[in-house]
Amino acid sequence: MPESLRPDEPHDRPLTPLAGALWAVALTMLVQCAVAATEAARPGAQTDIVNIAACEVLATSVLIFAMVRMHARDVSLRLTLGLRPVAPLHALLSVAAGAGLYPLMATVDDWVLRRWPIEDPHAAERLQKLVSSSPRVVLVIAALAIMPIASELFFRGILYGGIRATTNVRAAVIATAVFYACADLEPQQMPAALVLGFAMAWLRERTGTVLAPIIAQLAYGAVEGVPLLRGRDPAADVTYPPKWIAGGAVIAILALAAVGAGRKEGE
Repeated sequence: MPESLRPDEPHDRPLTPLAGALWAVALTMLVQCAVAATEAARPGAQTDIVNIAACEVLATSVLIFAMVRMHARDVSLRLTLGLRPVAPLHALLSVAAGAGLYPLMATVDDWVLRRWPIEDPHAAERLQKLVSSSPRVVLVIAALAIMPIASELFFRGILYGGIRATTNVRAAVIATAVFYACADLEPQQMPAALVLGFAMAWLRERTGTVLAPIIAQLAYGAVEGVPLLRGRDPAADVTYPPKWIAGGAVIAILALAAVGAGRKEGE
């Protein structure tokens, strides 16, 4: 029997959009299970931002390991996650795209929540307790740095790279953006998450590295995080002037349009 046809030889399975959807659902379920387990072991853990971030990192790490074993056994982890160097210009454009998007996305989130408030009073109470009980530095590092990095390594790292290898750019961008938005279990948060998902997937595609969307996510969170570190009340409502919203959106669009300009296909 030819060596390539041996039945006992393991083969990597292609990461199709359907398989990607199942992995994304698995991530959401695993995070929820981890949080529930820690809450059962230590009441109050579900309002501890450090515990939530740890559960997110643990669940992401477990699934990435499982996905590598199934879909990319013979490829280095660095390439599987898309951990390639990012050009300085691309890094600056990623910062501009992430920071520029935040005022618009925050405004969209606020409008959606006013129009369709979250009806679960326990969810609002847990969120308020989490924010009020977390030191500002810990809250910013966990919620606006560690968790976004873990999310990008999953959605724009292994998931985008795997789907992109089996389909085309359009399918990979749309699929990962939708999966990313649906990871927010509250429907009110999905519109802004969907737009952000499209922007991050575009950065991943045009730069060829997951570091670009990671940088953009950190810049996105810094717009909220820096004022918190400077003493702003985490529970305070923030309304951005129309000029900030429009200006930030224009900067983000120009940055997204410019990133990868001149990059040859296949680089």
